[in-house]
Amino acid sequence: MEPKESQAGNGGPFAPNRGAAPRRRFVAGWRLTARSAAIAAAAILASILISASPAEPGSSRDEPGLWGVAPIPPELQPIEPLTGPFVVAIQAGHWEEAELPDELGRLRSSTGAESQGVREVDVNLAVARALVARIEARGWRAILLPATVPPGLRADAFVAIHADWGSNPSIEGWKVAAPWRPSPASLKLASSLDAAFGAQAGLTEDSSGVTIGMRGYYAFGFRRFVHAASPFTPSVIVELGFLTNPRERELLADRPDYWAGILDRGLAAFLAGFDRSRTADLRPMVLPRLAAGPLGAVVRDRPGPGGRYLWSLEAGADVIAVDERAGWYEIFSRERRASGWVRMSELTARA
Repeated sequence: MEPKESQAGNGGPFAPNRGAAPRRRFVAGWRLTARSAAIAAAAILASILISASPAEPGSSRDEPGLWGVAPIPPELQPIEPLTGPFVVAIQAGHWEEAELPDELGRLRSSTGAESQGVREVDVNLAVARALVARIEARGWRAILLPATVPPGLRADAFVAIHADWGSNPSIEGWKVAAPWRPSPASLKLASSLDAAFGAQAGLTEDSSGVTIGMRGYYAFGFRRFVHAASPFTPSVIVELGFLTNPRERELLADRPDYWAGILDRGLAAFLAGFDRSRTADLRPMVLPRLAAGPLGAVVRDRPGPGGRYLWSLEAGADVIAVDERAGWYEIFSRERRASGWVRMSELTARA
């Protein structure tokens, strides 16, 4: 399955444009025109939701958001906790992508996947609107976002909603991904949504389907793009299911509130244990610069000795670490555009 950089799956930004998205949106109760949306959204949110966060001008590189260097590393930036009701930002994937800023201009031509006349963008928007209604009913503040993310967006949770496409109609299942080098809060948000989907009878997890495009989603790319969420916003991307699977397509097209209910329950579980004063939980993971040790290293598909062999690293080969778990590092290979797990003992610090 080819990764989406902006949306994970085969119906990504390089799919044909299959029609214009709806032309109006609501952000915190305000009606915005398509032309003024980006400016107005930023203005409405600025006093409460947007804080300074490190971001570079957009890059043309295709790598998943790992190599830019922010002027001040996020781990050193002060974090001002949000106040008032919980703030949940919901992005309807592919909505109004034609209005993306120039730094993301190569993504403007796509409205996502389509199958049997059902368009992903329409599914995403319907589910997002249903979820906004549920969030507001809880007394929280909901922000409905199009493809363009206000620079440095702060929220207690950011969820990007998408639906997938597969070449085989039997492929099915949901999946959730946090960014590369995630914060503890992003990992907790992902696990809370995983649990909500897992508790829903009749749904299947596409457990091996998370792509590098999901984890390198542009809305997480604060080091590469101005229009990205703050690194201190717990963030995930969700693929609800496959439009190319007949059963899931019917659910996706006809029952947006069904999917919104699952997401709402996951968000409620996450926020029930969320303490805004624990700002350390909002900081992205900080990992060392590493290289393969003198005997080289073996890359496996999961941490632990039972992991399947993927490839080997020569002694001294540079390593980009993107996660760690119980004596293992997850590493990313630029050449292979793939990730895998290596024992920490097989790696050494790089100068």
